[in-house]
Amino acid sequence: MSLTRKQISILMQLVAETSPDKLDCTDCLDHLAEFAETHLAGRPLCDALSEVQTHMQNCPCCEHEFQSFLEALKGIADDTP
Repeated sequence: MSLTRKQISILMQLVAETSPDKLDCTDCLDHLAEFAETHLAGRPLCDALSEVQTHMQNCPCCEHEFQSFLEALKGIADDTP
């Protein structure tokens, strides 16, 4: 199957717009607790935590871990007298 010029152009544009992920999963998970606490408090994200957010937007596994951790934190908060 050969690609049309338009398809090649679209692919090249997508590649040009792609930015490298600065964090791997291990780095992301290392900052997950801080990210979750910042998220729950409604505070703005620092640059490092913005990178965590970007990674999770592109990594369903880390996003799932974050959602699970967030639910656990909410559960703890609900149990606090």
